[in-house]
Order: sequence, then structure tokens, then C-alpha cells
Amino acid sequence: MKGFDTRICALVACLLLASQASGYTMEQMCAQWSGTGYVGNPTNCRAWGYCQGQKLVGWGTCPDDYIFNSQKGICDYPYRTVCATSAVQTCTAATSPMYVADPSNCTQYGYCDGKGSISYGDCGVGGVYSASSRSCVWGPACPQSTICQFMLSDIYVGDPDNCGSWLSCNNGYGTPGTCGSGLTYNLVTGNCQKTNTCNGNTDSGSSNGQFTVGDTSSTICKDKTNGYEAAPALTGKSYRFVSDLTTCYGFYYCESATAVGVWNQCPTGTHFDPTIGKCVSPAAYACPYNRCGNVNSVFMTRLGTSCEGYTVCASGGIGSCPTKNPYYDEVYDICTATAPGFAICS
Repeated sequence: MKGFDTRICALVACLLLASQASGYTMEQMCAQWSGTGYVGNPTNCRAWGYCQGQKLVGWGTCPDDYIFNSQKGICDYPYRTVCATSAVQTCTAATSPMYVADPSNCTQYGYCDGKGSISYGDCGVGGVYSASSRSCVWGPACPQSTICQFMLSDIYVGDPDNCGSWLSCNNGYGTPGTCGSGLTYNLVTGNCQKTNTCNGNTDSGSSNGQFTVGDTSSTICKDKTNGYEAAPALTGKSYRFVSDLTTCYGFYYCESATAVGVWNQCPTGTHFDPTIGKCVSPAAYACPYNRCGNVNSVFMTRLGTSCEGYTVCASGGIGSCPTKNPYYDEVYDICTATAPGFAICS
């Protein structure tokens, strides 16, 4: 195993590299894919989602002792399927020595001894671990930080970093490509066409306005109303986290009031609460944006309805519970006669 000698990592660089390893949500994967089929859950290597019509329409978990193989779209035995969300779980099942990526920190790698144990190595300043070459390479981009990591092999998806371009997914990695002069990639049809699907937007990011982990903002931290100075201080920390003011799950890391903000996202199933600077249960914070984002829920409570109305996440439609049980409890996914005591119900 070849690594770099230097062992010191600057705070901002480490944060960015670690965040890049967190990947994309299942909703974001589906939004970039015109096809129908399974994707892996980036927070649980036994879990999966199902995409149809560019939306996440279903999800589930493999039987006990099985790992979901994202590239094949099947549940498989753990001894022959890498758990992309847990190096420890991979090494526990490994029957022979091997190197694996650490999904929580791209600057280091794990070594499985083939007997159920794991030890860690560090790639040093400027180094990141590449699972494909099983070696440390120069960063800053994390090789595993691709939308294809949890998607099927042999498919084409939109490139979330370059609107109008595509990625060819194979074995968890994306090879970028373009449609050629005068053509753009259409996320809906999966084909190249003459009409500009990006509506003239040539900057980075997907055409639907979604963020990409590691995106930066030169203004968000300086914002007097919503930036660093307005954000809650974290005990023992100089940096702060602020809302991206667009999604319920996205936030910026601000090292100071004059720093460049670095975007990251909460784990699937949680929303960012800017009042405390943490990711929390969606019911614990009344997010004013699309509450269906980053959650594996069929329904979500509608803001301002006192929990008497809900949104159908797959279609964006609205609904309400029957008169006898007028309150929707999104935590237990039931209609109830008693008003839940969640912040979203206030």
C-alpha cells in the first residue's frame, strides 16, 4: 500500500474531503436518471431505493446478513460484496486481506486482515484514497464521490456538476461525457438533443437547482441575516453551520464571517435546523422549504397546517386525514385523534 508521508491535515481541507465522501441522496440519484430501477442507500449498505420517472418511489432493506450490491441491483452475500457505507462491516465479513475505502474520511483507508479486524492508514496532506486503484492518489476530489457510486453499472445519468453533460456509470464510478457541439443531455429522455435543457445556465450544478457536496459560496458566510454572525455558536468550535436557504437538508460550513462557505448535506432522513446548527428529525424543525427532500417518506406534514395536512412526496399533491383522526403523525406515518407535539405541528 503506497501512501503519503505527511500526516497533518488542515481543518477546512479535511472537512471538504470528508464531506465529499458522503455522496448523494437517493432522491438526487433518481433525479439524474431517466431509467427505472434500484439504487443503493448511501446511509445503509443493506438498504435500497427504487427510481421511476426521476423520483424515488420506493425503498426497502435486504434480508439479514445480506448486503445490497448497487452495481448489480441485488441483495448479495457480504463476503463478496463491499459495504460502501461501512469499512468495519466490510472487514468483519472479509475472508481474505484487502484494502477498503473509509466512507467517512476519504483521506484514510482501511485494511482488512481477513479475520474480521480492521486497521487504518492515512494518505496525508493532499492525498485521498482511491478504491479502484487501492492506493492513495492526489486530491482534492474524492474518487468515490460520484453519483454513480450507488447506481447500477452500464447506465447513463446526468452529470450533477455539469448541466447538459452525462456520466457513464460502471462499477461505482462515473466517466464524464458530452453530447457534442450544439447538443445537451436531456435528463428526462436520457438522450442528447438540440434544445438547451439547461435554459442557458452554463455554471456548475444540475439543471434542477440541486447542490453538490463541496460547492462553495463566497457570500453566504458574510450574510448579516443568515450567515456566520447569525448562526448559533458551537461549543468549543470557531466554525459555524448555516442554512443554504434553499433545501431542508443542506447547510454551509463557515470557518468565519469572512470565509468561503462549503456546502454539505445532512444524513438521509434528517433536516438541518439552523437555530441549533445541527441535523435533526424533520418533525423537530419546521423547515420552510421542500420537506420531502432527503427523507424516505411517502407523506410529509404540510407546514402551517397544525399537522392536519400532508404532502404526497412522489407527486407533490396534498391530502388530509379523516375527520375522526384529523392529525397526521409523520414520525409513525399514521392519522391520529391526538395532535402530535412536534415542532412542525406548531
